[in-house]
Amino acid sequence: MKKDTAAIAEKRRLKEEKQLRKLTAQQNKGTYVGYFAMILFLITFVNIIDEVTSNLPNSLQSSYITEFFVTRGVFGKFYAYEDGLALHQTINVVSYVFGIITPFYKALADRFGRKPLFAMSTFGMSLGLLVTSIAPNYAVFLFGSALISFFMGHDMQIIYILEVAPSDKRARIYSLLKGIGIIGVVFVPMLRSLLMGNDATQWRKVFFVPSLVGMFACLLVILFSRETKVFLEERIAYLSRPFEDREAERRQRKEKKQADDKNHGVINACKYIFANKDTRYLIISHIVFDTAIASVGLYYESAMHIAGMSTEQITNALFVLPIVYALQTILSGVVADKFGRKSTICFFSCICIVFYILFAVGINNGWSAWLIGAFCGFYQGGYWIGRDYMNIMMTEKVPTEIRASVVGAEGLLVIIGMAVGYLAMVLGILVMPVWASCLVVALPCVLAAVIMLMKTVKETKGTRLENAGKEEVL
Repeated sequence: MKKDTAAIAEKRRLKEEKQLRKLTAQQNKGTYVGYFAMILFLITFVNIIDEVTSNLPNSLQSSYITEFFVTRGVFGKFYAYEDGLALHQTINVVSYVFGIITPFYKALADRFGRKPLFAMSTFGMSLGLLVTSIAPNYAVFLFGSALISFFMGHDMQIIYILEVAPSDKRARIYSLLKGIGIIGVVFVPMLRSLLMGNDATQWRKVFFVPSLVGMFACLLVILFSRETKVFLEERIAYLSRPFEDREAERRQRKEKKQADDKNHGVINACKYIFANKDTRYLIISHIVFDTAIASVGLYYESAMHIAGMSTEQITNALFVLPIVYALQTILSGVVADKFGRKSTICFFSCICIVFYILFAVGINNGWSAWLIGAFCGFYQGGYWIGRDYMNIMMTEKVPTEIRASVVGAEGLLVIIGMAVGYLAMVLGILVMPVWASCLVVALPCVLAAVIMLMKTVKETKGTRLENAGKEEVL
């Protein structure tokens, strides 16, 4: 037994020495002229693909629900649209199983670096789009959707932004790049208009084109991105310590089952979150906030379809949506750096509530598709901006060496809220109109989460990431 343990330790020592040599070589090599501009370009490019990928399934929802459930039928049965939608969302819960695995995958970035997962996530999203675009039946479509769901949630490009940007301009740079990515969502209605027109059966083509663009983006990431300076410095410092000291720490953690800042794992990251008062209340607020995620993000296109809007009218609304959303996102960076993260979350959550109500009124009274698209952009932008800044606050509260693990743990924990909201919506659309179910689920959750956050969580504006979490009292 001792022999086996010694052999495992020796294997780990050799592996870590190899990684140290590799990372040191990367650090000594440095970056090339114009690298900062290139990494910002790559982050923006991948962010556009990420935003397009996350919007495609929901922007084409009525098309594939109609094909698989209403026209062709599944499981030997044909369904009314609302029943098919509810059944699809119930079956699609398999994507949440993948969501449970996601944080453990994301935590690998704390051991092996940001770049490998940046490339893998970009490739995985693109592969999911490709599978979905050629799906001959509903089962293959679900598999493609699961791939998209798994790889889309990693947002490694966001960690890149936060680790390369100056602390006093971090929110502005983040929001600008995020805003440009959101403006890229205008490619969704463009593709709908060019490839679908008013023929909803051509929806597969709209998945296919972004899949090819994503493969190309993955190649660019592999060729031109470098590991982040923050990760290199922290990881090299850790690996440069005597192996025996690191082994002693590992044994101590295993024996006492302690949460140690140097342990790159999701379970210990969860313990870290709940051991600290600030991160504990932040994650609880985030869980409650994410109970609204399904009602905000999944049903807007179906709500327009059920209200009687044509494929062409829905496309017109979708042209406006990302532009309004993006302008808000760019504005949010200025607000966040000037007034703080908490004020930003509160302000944009209020926008979400007001314009969600206007959206529901508009689709039920035959208002202009362009106006409805603007309302949709305002309420979705308000919600996702609030959610993004909750993520940023968590990022700014934890040490670099466990940052990706904590972000992964955060993604795991908020699944609790997502699952509750998901179930509430599936049940709700069976007994009331889609728009009504969305309002009943979303509005109380958003309001309760914001009140809790404002009262219990400290501001993180101006935090230097290299010092984040180092002064917290556990």
